[in-house]
Amino acid sequence: MNHSSSNPSRRTALKTGIASVGAAGALTAVDAQAYAKKPGETKVVAVMGDYWHHPFAQEIHVRGIFSSLPDWRIMFVRASRFLTPELISDADLLIAARYGGRDAIGWSTEGIVDKTIQGDNVWNDEIVAALVDNVKNRGMGFMSIHCTLFSGNRTIEDLIGVDPLLHQEVQPVIVKGINQDHPITRGIESYFVNLDEQFDCQIKNPATTTLLFRTLAVHDKRDAVGGWCLEQGNGRVVGLLPGHTQWAYRIPNYQEIFWRAAHWALKRDIPTFTTGRNY
Repeated sequence: MNHSSSNPSRRTALKTGIASVGAAGALTAVDAQAYAKKPGETKVVAVMGDYWHHPFAQEIHVRGIFSSLPDWRIMFVRASRFLTPELISDADLLIAARYGGRDAIGWSTEGIVDKTIQGDNVWNDEIVAALVDNVKNRGMGFMSIHCTLFSGNRTIEDLIGVDPLLHQEVQPVIVKGINQDHPITRGIESYFVNLDEQFDCQIKNPATTTLLFRTLAVHDKRDAVGGWCLEQGNGRVVGLLPGHTQWAYRIPNYQEIFWRAAHWALKRDIPTFTTGRNY
């Protein structure tokens, strides 16, 4: 594609304070400034929820987990077109729970529509390249939650360090084999989720990746990888596979694992888990 001087790229437009041209729905220069990291805050960007996974339930629970941290600003991306390289360029942590493919329904300013609006592809080449660059080079933390391992993108699979294996039926799941030697899971006891979708994976390199816990499916008896973590260049990556339904996020054991994983990915001391409210 040819670009003339009268039609700047989105990155150039944002840097120069000019609204981007031809990027329908993407962040404008004013938006980028509004969502830029402020002094003293921890900027967390989260993209969670799709056709199979309830975005509002996930957002409520994730906000609840970190609600006792007043300096954490958590920005939930509610349509894939708003997940841009500019948005994550100064983020401290990216939390993703999105498989491959497009949004179930496209974002619209209309209050009522009479036909389905085509959604956007969250894992486009531009955002995947930016994700890898921000993690490996800038040191942004990355939490890959539940279905993210099934992005269908080899680059993301390499970043999180696993080859994905598909879930079977939604069923009760036992979280077990919890690693008592790692700060993310030390002292956490085994627990039971009454309904979840048990993804599995094969860890690409056990020499560089730490297994955090395993899961056991009650109905089909599959024993699977449940959580892991690894260093990637200057950044840290945590993979947590529970989280198909809100039930996984309601359990204090998983809330604490989630809390610790975020701090570990940020390369920070892990404070005692506490939430600002019950939910």
